[in-house]
Amino acid sequence: MKKTLFLCALFLGSLHAEDGIIANFGVGAGFNQYSEPSLMHTNELLLNVNANLGYRYQFAKLEAVGDGFTTVGQYRGHYQVDPLDGTGREGTAKMVTMSQIFDGQLKAGVDLLAFSSSYDLFLQSGIGYRYLYHNTAGMKRAQIYVYVPIELEGEVAASPSFAWTYSLGYKHLIEGRHASLIGVLGYDSEDYYAKQDKGFGAKLSFGWKETSSDSKTFTRFVVDYWKINQADRKASVNYLGMSGFTYEPKNFTISVFVQHGWRF
Repeated sequence: MKKTLFLCALFLGSLHAEDGIIANFGVGAGFNQYSEPSLMHTNELLLNVNANLGYRYQFAKLEAVGDGFTTVGQYRGHYQVDPLDGTGREGTAKMVTMSQIFDGQLKAGVDLLAFSSSYDLFLQSGIGYRYLYHNTAGMKRAQIYVYVPIELEGEVAASPSFAWTYSLGYKHLIEGRHASLIGVLGYDSEDYYAKQDKGFGAKLSFGWKETSSDSKTFTRFVVDYWKINQADRKASVNYLGMSGFTYEPKNFTISVFVQHGWRF
């Protein structure tokens, strides 16, 4: 019995030549769109810096992952103005918009294909944090999401120096906060703060990693998606002294980008 257990442990250890520290660094670029249906949307260039650090031992791993994004592009939205003389104006506003985003995760995973020497399939989960700061024409907006990622992340070794990689994940939102600093611009009597924690996210990636005599690299294509429901309305007074409501509408974010980096 002891001999059998020893042979099983030896066998499991031999399957994972990459046991040890996981460390990657990369950069990326792509497209980002944020939309509030029937109200506004943005089309933006997305730039990315990403890194992860973790440790793998046989069929288990613990990993911290961080992504930083800067987006810049065009805002296009509907506006309506009711001046004091009673004449109304409405139309479409176009202007430059910019955002900074940080998305970080701490997660643990277990390899469901631990007995295969050519395949990995990690089932993993943990805690995620996403922060967005957005500025359009002086109107500043911030969003914070705390969520639970549930992911499948796999690898198929085609040769000793090349492997295909893929992942599919769901992000369960557990806490969401929104702030629009509109009071300082005079649109409303005060800034708007709301809880906005109904929604979810999803993420899909596909790529490959290569190993040569002088470097280890990875390349992957990523699609990241968020759907957030409307926040509760809050009573407000606009710049004309008229009472009304302010709310953060239902919104969607989709990012499509490619990442390339180095493994250490």
